[in-house]
Amino acid sequence: MGGALVGMLILLLVVTVFALSNLGTVTINFMQVAIITGPLALIVVGAGVLGALLTYLASLIHHVRQIRHIRSLEERLRAHEEPLTAPLNTAAGEDTQ
Repeated sequence: MGGALVGMLILLLVVTVFALSNLGTVTINFMQVAIITGPLALIVVGAGVLGALLTYLASLIHHVRQIRHIRSLEERLRAHEEPLTAPLNTAAGEDTQ
């Protein structure tokens, strides 16, 4: 847990230094149309956040499928375990009391 916190603090420091180093204004064009104008650091960090968000959303489909598959396997396992929990009858017909 401590290592992750240190890593996040270092990342925050790097992003802060990057933002303070790149205060120039840039314009983002798409098919010759200006989409957004703003500081370079904000656009680069925003693009990274947007990319991470899109990657996370794309991976959700895979995770939902895995969860459904795991649940179906657990149900199949429970169905096979239920007969084992029933009391066993002795082969000789002895009374188990």
